[in-house]
Amino acid sequence: MSSSSQSKMPAYSRFTQQDMFACRPLLTPKCAIILFSLIGVVFIPIGAACVLATSEVVEVTGRYDDSCNLGGSTDAEREEALMELDGAGSECEVVFNIDKKMSEPVFLYYELTNFYQNHRRYVRSRSDAQLRGDVEPSIDLLEDCKPKLYTPDADEAIINPCGLVAWSYFNDSYAVTADGEALVVNENDIAWDSDVEYKFANYVPENFNDDPDLRGGGTIAGNVQLDEHFIVWMRTATLSTFRKLWGRIEVDLEEGTEVRVKVHNRYNTYRFGGTKSVVLSTTSFLGGKNFFLGATYLAVGCVSLALAAAFFAASVVKPRALGDVDLLSWNKAKAH
Repeated sequence: MSSSSQSKMPAYSRFTQQDMFACRPLLTPKCAIILFSLIGVVFIPIGAACVLATSEVVEVTGRYDDSCNLGGSTDAEREEALMELDGAGSECEVVFNIDKKMSEPVFLYYELTNFYQNHRRYVRSRSDAQLRGDVEPSIDLLEDCKPKLYTPDADEAIINPCGLVAWSYFNDSYAVTADGEALVVNENDIAWDSDVEYKFANYVPENFNDDPDLRGGGTIAGNVQLDEHFIVWMRTATLSTFRKLWGRIEVDLEEGTEVRVKVHNRYNTYRFGGTKSVVLSTTSFLGGKNFFLGATYLAVGCVSLALAAAFFAASVVKPRALGDVDLLSWNKAKAH
């Protein structure tokens, strides 16, 4: 090798030659047995606690879109009847017989199905700059709101708040009684504090869902920042079946109580074949009723214990000396 070639060689370094000290633990059967056993011992009690907490959640659900005094046996007929009411809607009741005590707070949700709030075009159809109250946002910042950017009349005024998400604002309402006595449903503090404080400004909407014949949903009561139902609606759902919080009942509902939810049915889900339900639910430290987390912990814990048992049986039935290169398959072939 010439001296010029040697001069281009980098100086030897353990770092550049990847010769630094490294810890290379050897996962022995004993270590695997201990590790899997620990995972099983920890995960199974956690899973059991999660399942127990979820099982204590009391929840009742009642569908009402198909029984709200609109007549007709198909969605098309019900939609036609709803449209003839010019936004006034119809009224009906959902009756629940509480078979297990529901400790306060009892959360009141509405549930929609077959509504794809996660559709890319729908999610993008909004202007966060406009909702924040930015002064005179440029048309470029509002372009995503199309096709609900301008009013459909000759004036073509800018809608504020614009976009499909705002335009389709859910506008059914509920009143609750228990054994004939009216219950107060607290509709405050139902939205995320960060949304109320940072994402929605305190301004009056303009040209927003004024015409009942053309609007997709409800209007905003007062200023945008003060309408927490609207703020909750604007946080789009991940799945096509979703629930959104409507309010809280801050008294206990005793076993045997007859709860009646009076529904003002105005929101048109008949056009896309969706359903509407009202849900009353308590919560645990994990939230609402959902067995998935607990079942996952239990499944991982049980599988880990099974693997620990399998490794233990293998190490007892067919023990192997670790680090013996003679046991490698190619060395065994040479020996024979």
